[in-house]
Amino acid sequence: MLSNPLVYWFSLLLWCATACKQKQASPSTDPAENPYYHIYNQIYTSRGFVPLDSTLHRLQQYLKQFPENADAWMLAGNMAYLQADYTLAINNYRNAIARQPTQSLYYSALGAVYNVQNKPDSAQKYLEKAILLGDSSAYTYLNTALLYIKINNKTKSLAWADKAANNQKQIPSPVISAGISFIYYKWKDEENSEKWLQKAMQLGLKDTFAFRQVLNGNKELEVYYRETYPYL
Repeated sequence: MLSNPLVYWFSLLLWCATACKQKQASPSTDPAENPYYHIYNQIYTSRGFVPLDSTLHRLQQYLKQFPENADAWMLAGNMAYLQADYTLAINNYRNAIARQPTQSLYYSALGAVYNVQNKPDSAQKYLEKAILLGDSSAYTYLNTALLYIKINNKTKSLAWADKAANNQKQIPSPVISAGISFIYYKWKDEENSEKWLQKAMQLGLKDTFAFRQVLNGNKELEVYYRETYPYL
């Protein structure tokens, strides 16, 4: 206990001032109270229910006000991908990474875009970075399997497809199952390809006819995903 009353009151005032400053510097994370969270939450949850142009406009306005939101940059990247604007998607994903460099999902998304662009060196760099940061999602594993198709490495492609398949035991997904079917088809294993396609259909795969067009080489896989599952 402080023996000098003046020292005691000075210490108390100092503590109060510090506490008040910390309180002011730490805004509420309640979406209803903080526009940083509230506006972004509105944009995110309304996507798919309003026109894409409207989502893009609101997101652009939001990022002018809150450019520090890495998740918003990630969403902007996804929106650009939906429009097949891969240059803008890459730029937005890089902005997300710059603000939160330990988030594996951002690297995975960036690697996926480079995959679509047929830039395997860049795709491999960012997909491996995502995995190094702890990404164990079937989405990342599937994109890595697709990468090794592009560089003609059957052993690694099937190994990553197997990892994606094992992930399916916990979180079954028609999208991932269809992707695994595609990988087996590309390696001319029609039996396993059909097995995974049937599994995808059982899980509710959308537009099976369009996906068979992918297997027949009449439609690109990324086009099927973009058109059929735009808001994964």
